Amino acid sequence: MKTVAIVAEYNPFHNGHKYHLEVSKRLSGAECAMAVMSGNFVQRGEPAVFNKLVRAETAVRSGLDLVFELPVRFSTASAQDFAYAAVEMINSLGIADYISFGAETEDIETLKKISGCLTNETASFKSALNDYLKAGNSFPKARSLALAQELGEDYATIMSTPNNILAIEYLSALTKLDSNIKPTAVKRIGAEHDSTAADDKYASGKLIRDSLKSGDTNISSFVTETINERPIFSSDIQSILNIELMKLQRSVDTSSEYSNILDITPDILSKLRNLSLPASYEDIISSLKSRELTRSRICRVLIHILLGIKNIKDTRLCPYATLLALKKDSSHLLRSISEKSDITIINKRSSYKPDSDYASALYIYDRLATDIYNLIFYSKTNINKPNELSSNIVIV
Repeated sequence: MKTVAIVAEYNPFHNGHKYHLEVSKRLSGAECAMAVMSGNFVQRGEPAVFNKLVRAETAVRSGLDLVFELPVRFSTASAQDFAYAAVEMINSLGIADYISFGAETEDIETLKKISGCLTNETASFKSALNDYLKAGNSFPKARSLALAQELGEDYATIMSTPNNILAIEYLSALTKLDSNIKPTAVKRIGAEHDSTAADDKYASGKLIRDSLKSGDTNISSFVTETINERPIFSSDIQSILNIELMKLQRSVDTSSEYSNILDITPDILSKLRNLSLPASYEDIISSLKSRELTRSRICRVLIHILLGIKNIKDTRLCPYATLLALKKDSSHLLRSISEKSDITIINKRSSYKPDSDYASALYIYDRLATDIYNLIFYSKTNINKPNELSSNIVIV
């Protein structure tokens, strides 16, 4: 049986995700579908609106067979690291015939041409990129300008949309891994990424999250099922984030404890030390934002400070895959993964023994991410959730 793999956040799972899953299976001819999903913190540098087990269960109820967790070191990373780590994990699991991603452009060959330009940088592209960076542009902006110079404005426009950016990174990862997995793109329909508009059936994840935050729970027409749990938002990390930033400000200037934090730079570190605290979450972001620093970059840095995530990498980015949810009649897929995978599959968290210092450090971040997310949830609801080692796979 053929299997199609999807990289997702499902934050939360909505009708657009259901459409993507159904079309992915139809285009690929796959009978089974698996996902590598962000855990409790997502790539935009925010806590997920619902915890990872709840979101994974909803995904399986909505048609997925298996859901694995992308380690938080990579679920909160730049688009390049996020995409590469997820594709690497899918490749390592050994059962995917296809990988499907949503995109504003469904023309795979055009996306491949852009991916090829970015993966195999010509001397002219590198020179243009360096010039635009020296001129003070952020990396995404500088890369877009260099691409326009290399291939033309139309290609730069294609790369400017959020889903296309990730699609191109997925294709680059497949090339770098020399993977046999075949890519397929599903054209996004309905509301645009992060749009505040909706039609009768489709709304962006942002609109749904904003509706939940404002107390408007009338989102049933946009989601596959209603989740009866209090949602979590970026503003909910405000108090604990202020504590971590105060610790940073009281550390010595030469402390490598913070200088090695993922995505941080000396300039960002200097700005963080000069923040007026305590401050609201939005005021912290506003104080740090500049032409060179995008909101998403700032949010990721703040999450990395909160979780203490440092810029660690190894030859294999993901040495393990944690199973979050499983469809009961799809256990044959898990058996097939056990036979074909060349990484460790974590079924029972308390039994996992990392086989390297790198794997140990990576898993400590995952455990801490769950503990902190649970603390945020407890502060909001007074309800305790199981910690990482005592939580179980959701079987639907």
